[in-house]
Amino acid sequence: MKQILTHTAHAACLAFALSLAACDDLGDQPVLIVDPPTHNYVDEGTSEVYVLSEGLFNLNNSTLARYSFATGERTDNYFQANNRRGLGDTANDMALYGGKLYIVVNVSSTVEIVDYATGKSLRQIPMTDDEGRARQPRYIAFDRDKAYVCSFDGTVARIDTASMTVDGLARVGRNPDGICVQGGKLYVSNSGALDNGTATGVDNTVSVVDIATFRETKQIVVGDNPGKILPGIANDVYVVTRGSRIEDGDYDLVKIDCATDAVARRYGERVLNFAIDGPVAYAYTYNYTTQEGAIKVIDLNAGTVLRDNFITDGTRVNTPYGIQINPFSNNLYVTEARNYTVLGDVLCFDLQGRLLFEFTGIGLNPNTLAFSDRTSQGSGGEPQDPDAPTAFANRALEYVPAPGQFVNTSTSAYEEGFGKDEVLARATERLRKRLVLSLGACGGFVTVGFAQPIRNVEGEYDFKVWGNASYNPNTSTGRPGGSAEPGIVLVAADANGNGLPDDPWYELAGSEYGKPTETRGYAITYHRPQPADGDVRWTDNQGGEGYVYRNSYHQQASYYPLWVDADQLTFRGIVRLADNAVNENGSWIGYCYDWGYADNHPNNTDGSKFKIDWAVDADGQPARLERVDFVRVYSAVNQQMGWTGESSTEISTVEDLHFEE
Repeated sequence: MKQILTHTAHAACLAFALSLAACDDLGDQPVLIVDPPTHNYVDEGTSEVYVLSEGLFNLNNSTLARYSFATGERTDNYFQANNRRGLGDTANDMALYGGKLYIVVNVSSTVEIVDYATGKSLRQIPMTDDEGRARQPRYIAFDRDKAYVCSFDGTVARIDTASMTVDGLARVGRNPDGICVQGGKLYVSNSGALDNGTATGVDNTVSVVDIATFRETKQIVVGDNPGKILPGIANDVYVVTRGSRIEDGDYDLVKIDCATDAVARRYGERVLNFAIDGPVAYAYTYNYTTQEGAIKVIDLNAGTVLRDNFITDGTRVNTPYGIQINPFSNNLYVTEARNYTVLGDVLCFDLQGRLLFEFTGIGLNPNTLAFSDRTSQGSGGEPQDPDAPTAFANRALEYVPAPGQFVNTSTSAYEEGFGKDEVLARATERLRKRLVLSLGACGGFVTVGFAQPIRNVEGEYDFKVWGNASYNPNTSTGRPGGSAEPGIVLVAADANGNGLPDDPWYELAGSEYGKPTETRGYAITYHRPQPADGDVRWTDNQGGEGYVYRNSYHQQASYYPLWVDADQLTFRGIVRLADNAVNENGSWIGYCYDWGYADNHPNNTDGSKFKIDWAVDADGQPARLERVDFVRVYSAVNQQMGWTGESSTEISTVEDLHFEE
């Protein structure tokens, strides 16, 4: 089971490889609007706050939310409401400058420029090189009439804010992961994160770029894997270094003297992210052993910790994801990612560490905020009917995950006390919001339905299964691989017209069909563990046995579905694909099968698309279906991948590629 955008993955600069092409827009996805709260929040001097949420990597579901302090109106997909399209994939940074919102979208490799007054997109700048390869932009900073964007390809692009075009490019270090302006210079943290685990290793420098000449003048050695970087109130800059193994806690806060461009102080504090207010830093740390976060208050001049715990009223923030000071009120905002797969929150504290208010469920992995003292006129949009026709699957008809590390969590549509009906309803809700559903270990499945049948168009792909597979460019073989966890896809037409998936099913014959890499007629049984929090034992009809092992990352009551009454859970008549994951120098690489499987290739490739013409009957003969009404996906690999856990297929939705309103 891949870790679904863990805190480690974010903080270590997306150590898994990022996709090299922009993802398709999601089209007219539902605009999520929350009714005005029962009481309006007030933050002194502030008219509006914008919240950027990056979504899940490779799922194309970044969002921008807006809250108006004047009216109490909250729009959780503000960009979608005003532009009728999504932001793209993995939005990392945002800033309000000169009447425009600038949004940096990493995996889609774009910079979105939005008119603050109307919420309308003014321009989407593609961040690609001369050969069309994605630069993978990360963060943005401003000086006078220019914006500066650092990208993972080792460049800083200069954008003219009047013409909204790129008018210059500077070369810096490897995989820049932070940028700021101080004293007529740019300071760019060079992480080298994409080389982590290779012979090259991470970078350890901050590049100094003279703004006047737009050329790098120096590289300052600060420590391994530098990231977040901010200017101080004096002629100094502060940067976090995160080490080559962030889970070991090898990180620090470092001060650079901008007069000499040299390291002036190391604070010896395990800072992961921080915000600065005058001579004080509010810095959060994360303990990967206890999986708990804390916010410290640091005197930057004295180098001492003023408070070990900024929060004084008992409020818990377990997984802080972003931290910023509102410049109009000086209140501190902290974003809470929860478990990275559910909608996160934004909490506002006064400087005494007391919670003032909270925006709950505002976005998936909220990371950045922008504040304004002016009121915009952008539309909040109108709520769409959740049952209105859409290209995407609109209901889960069956959902039976096999045991796994995400079972009995929100990723398996479960909350404490849920029964089968509640789980199925929550699975439908997650499909409509395009949130990840885990199918668990081998055999676990989901069946989805649509507003209208999917037509079989000769010679074309007919539908797309959105998973969360990614490519890793550092595989030893050069073959496509990364986090592939292949699932078998089946289709059915509603021949009897009753709206239920009780008609004949046909397998889509993928690249391994009929090859030794598959075992047909496979059956596997999972046994309820005793005690409940034990490893889950399995047996199969091939004489095999083993366990779905628990790990330290997921400590829920049981990995066996708690809403299932039976002590045994059996999946019969399935196809087991051969193990596809390999341990390479401590990293598990899931190699992709060529084609025809879910969660096998990234969503921005044809490998995530399917043709109904591939459907075959039980004898392997073409089914020749004109249309299908149901799609079923099940996990097809039975493999334990060390610390990564069991292989399991994840999907977020299925899209009809021929949808017509």
